[in-house]
Parts: sequence; structure tokens; C-alpha cells
Amino acid sequence: MGCGGSSNKFVYTVGQSAQGIFAFKISSSGQLTFITGAPFSTGGRPTAIAIMPSKTFGFVASAGGLTVGGTQTGGVVGYSFTSKTGGLSIANAAVNTGANPVSLAIDPSSQHLYVLSQGSSNISAFSIDSFTGVLTPLNGSPFPTVAAPVSMAMAPSGGALYVVSPTQGISAIAINADGTLGAASAPLPAGTSPRFVTVDPGNHFVYVADSAGNAVLGFSVSGTSLTAMSGSTATGTAPDALAINPDGNLLFVANSGSNNVSVFSIGSGGALTPAQGSPVSTGTAPAFVMTDRSGHLFVADSGSNDLAVFSIGGSGSLTAVSGSPFAVQTSASWIAIVD
Repeated sequence: MGCGGSSNKFVYTVGQSAQGIFAFKISSSGQLTFITGAPFSTGGRPTAIAIMPSKTFGFVASAGGLTVGGTQTGGVVGYSFTSKTGGLSIANAAVNTGANPVSLAIDPSSQHLYVLSQGSSNISAFSIDSFTGVLTPLNGSPFPTVAAPVSMAMAPSGGALYVVSPTQGISAIAINADGTLGAASAPLPAGTSPRFVTVDPGNHFVYVADSAGNAVLGFSVSGTSLTAMSGSTATGTAPDALAINPDGNLLFVANSGSNNVSVFSIGSGGALTPAQGSPVSTGTAPAFVMTDRSGHLFVADSGSNDLAVFSIGGSGSLTAVSGSPFAVQTSASWIAIVD
């Protein structure tokens, strides 16, 4: 079993071009130091990584190349997490999911794991054994979603999942008390080609990146119901990923086509206003963004194989930390942070 309660901070990234988890310790100033033993082996074609809020186990989704019951398939592998060093070691054999898993979410209580599969248009839901990390499918799993979904975000309370499809838009799915999922709501339009979804820490607003429309669209939240905000907000070219800071007042957009990050302040009604100095250049083809609780933004640059790290100013200004970007030996496309 892994050990929780760490005061150390770590960042992890994966990409399909390498069978490994690239892992770094984060200094107080945001500089990264490679963790001894990394990259940690994954096998397959890793697409996403998530660490439990309890900081005991982590999970990596793979689009294929894993062996489950003698068959090559996509799925999820569980890892034990060591809080002192940030090390990961395989804890359990691969578990089958739907076809082409592309996103992971873990509930705030660290009891359930959700895996979004694009190829089979469903979500596999598992209970997580708190001592061993073993995954057990929940009754009724997998649960249907919108067609060919590409992104999923969990409400901060753990009460809902928001899922986007490039052809159908955005849908909300209630999470029941036992972790099972309700029926997906009728999808709402979300631009020309919805690519990514995120939700603010207060669960007031949901935002969707429209990669073909070069825009972000907003939705207000009431329970598990969504209402589209008026209009959209222009971004850079081909926005591929979104992140909101822990205070819930800044939205960051990774623009894979223009190799930069757009920054917006979030108003009381969810309206977005470009921050001074936005957009800010990063590496080639940024594919994922994530913030920590110490005021840093991490950008996975899939084209230049690196992690760029920025300090976040009070108004949303971004300043590259010393040594950034930090090289990884994969086309980085997902980030997980332990802080």
C-alpha cells in the first residue's frame, strides 16, 4: 500500500509515444527535478494519469497494448504511490475498460475511478479498494455517454460528470451515492468541435474548448443541469485543453495550433476577460494544462516533448520559472499533480 500525508509536491506526465510515466519533484519556485527511477513503466499507449486525493494509489489509462486475460487491449493499470519520493510501482494487473480510454476522474473521497472511452462511447466505473488499489466494476458499468466522447470533468463535489463529444456537444451525468451513474442528459451544442471540458472549483461554471472554432464556451451549472452562456470567447488557434486555478478566478487555455496559452479572468457571472499579456508563448503543440496550489501553471507541450512551468501573477500574468521548459522523452499529453 502507498503512503499518504506527503508535504512533497510532484508532477507526472504521459504520452502515447513512450511506455512510461515521467515524474518530477516540484520545488517551491516551480523548478522540476527528475525523480529517481522515472520514467516508471506503463506498457501500452498511455493516454491519461490520475493520482487519488488520498495520495495512496495512481492509475494510468492506455489506448491499447495492455494484456488483459491473454488479450491485447486498452485499459487501466494501478500504481502504488510513495509520498516521500514520489515513486510509482505497479500495484495491480491491467483492468479492461471500453475501447480507447481517453480520460480519467477520481471522486474526492478516493472511492471511485471513472474511465471515459472514446471508441465505445461509455464510462467504466470502478470501486477502489483503499488498501490494495484493486478495481472492481460497479453494478451497471460501463455506462453510455454521448457519441465518441473526448473529454470528461468531475464536479468538485463528486456529484456529476461533464462529458463532451465533437459531434454532439456537452452532456451532464449525475453520480449516485454508490458511485454508479445516472442517465446522460440530452447534449447541448458546444461550438463547432468541442475538444475539452473543465469546471470551476465552486461548481458554478463549466467551460468547453472548441478546437475548430478557436473559442471557449461557458455554461452555468444548477445541480446537474447546464445552461449555455451567451456567445463565446476567442482564444488562440486550436484550443486543446483548459485549466482553472484553485481560486476559481483564472482560466488557462492551451492553444495547440498557435503554440501559446491564453489567460482569462473569470467574472462573477462566469464571463471571461483576457488577462494583460495574454496569450503567452510556450512549446510546440501544447496539449494539456494544469495548475498547482502554489501558484504555478504546467503545460504539456506534445510537439516539443517538454513540460513548461510558469509562475502565475495576481492578475493572471505568466512568467517562466528558471530552467523551463523541462524535457521529457514523450509527446506529453496529460498531467497529474500531487501537492
